[in-house]
This record gives sequence, C-alpha cells and structure tokens, in this order.
Amino acid sequence: MDKKNQIQQLINSRKLSTDEEYVLFEGALQALHLNITIDDIAEICKAFDDDTKDDEVMFGIIHLIEQLQGEEYLKKIAICTPDMKEAHDWAMTLNKRIINSQKYFEKYIEIIGDLEKEYKEKILKLLVDVKNDNPKKFGDKINMLIERTV
Repeated sequence: MDKKNQIQQLINSRKLSTDEEYVLFEGALQALHLNITIDDIAEICKAFDDDTKDDEVMFGIIHLIEQLQGEEYLKKIAICTPDMKEAHDWAMTLNKRIINSQKYFEKYIEIIGDLEKEYKEKILKLLVDVKNDNPKKFGDKINMLIERTV
C-alpha cells in the first residue's frame, strides 16, 4: 500500500470506534513511521479527531509527525493546525508541546513572526485558545510570543 493510501487509512479509521478501525489505524501508523516527510504533515493532521474513542492511540499521530522536527516542521504546524476544525484540542496539544520545548519555542516565535498575515492571524488565534485553556501554564509564554510576532 502506498503512502497516500496509508494516510487515507489513518483518516478513515480515526474514530477508533471498532476493533477493525484500531487495526487499520495502528497498521497505517506503523507503515508510515519511517516513510513520512514534511510535505505529508497537513494531510496527516486530517487524521486527528477530538471525538476519537481512544486518545492514547490517537497520540501515535503526534509521535509520528514529531519525528520530523526542525524549522520546516514548525512552519507546517503553524500553518496547518489552525485549520484542524474537527480536532481543535489536538491542534492545541501540538502547539502546547512546541511551546513547552526549550529546543523549539524560540524558533517557533521567529517562524510565526515571518508568516504571511493570514497564517499569522490564524495561528495567533489558536495560541490564544491555548492560553485560555491553561493561563497559568501558557499565559506568559504566549503573551511574549504575541508581543514578539505582531
């Protein structure tokens, strides 16, 4: 099965509501593990779903895409996570993990600062949601990020 079909299998089985969906989802994750590129992130993010029956299994997608790392990874996350309408909580989780990263937080600020206006506005709106979700943990960092990118 080619990569495009494996990603589609992730998307199709993302609710994880049956044993068959678990098997298909896990199989696709495993097949994609060493086979994805930065260009696949936006499509893979379509497999996230806030209404999934198993958050722990869904977390496998985070581990899958986080293996890519680097500046291009951060840029793709900044651009595609605000559009994750059926997976807003997962979009926030992906961003929280970057905000908590000593290695990537400063670079993320730079990348967001360099985005085109449309993308910057969308990611900043999502980051305000992250801040509002847990102001004690994320408030100061997100305020600083916003100040430095506007």
